[in-house]
Amino acid sequence: MTTLYAYEVSPVTNPDRLYFAATLDECRSAAYQQRSELRADPDYGLVSPMPIYKVEMEIPDLRTLLNGLNNSDDLTNAIIIDRKLVETVSD
Repeated sequence: MTTLYAYEVSPVTNPDRLYFAATLDECRSAAYQQRSELRADPDYGLVSPMPIYKVEMEIPDLRTLLNGLNNSDDLTNAIIIDRKLVETVSD
């Protein structure tokens, strides 16, 4: 099993889209950077708080990998075993 950290890229419009990082600090930094970019976009609107999760993942076997790639399945959800909220990034 592998532990990663992930934040919700757009919690309101697409809560299933996650950005992954190896450490909590890297994940937090990436979230703050994206928040800065979104706030600079006049067409984006309000930037919602971004949840950060500790994610336990299992490296997929060949069958799971091929099914995810060839059948448009969500490969991310196929390999995530557990996801726990650790903090929320906001301004």
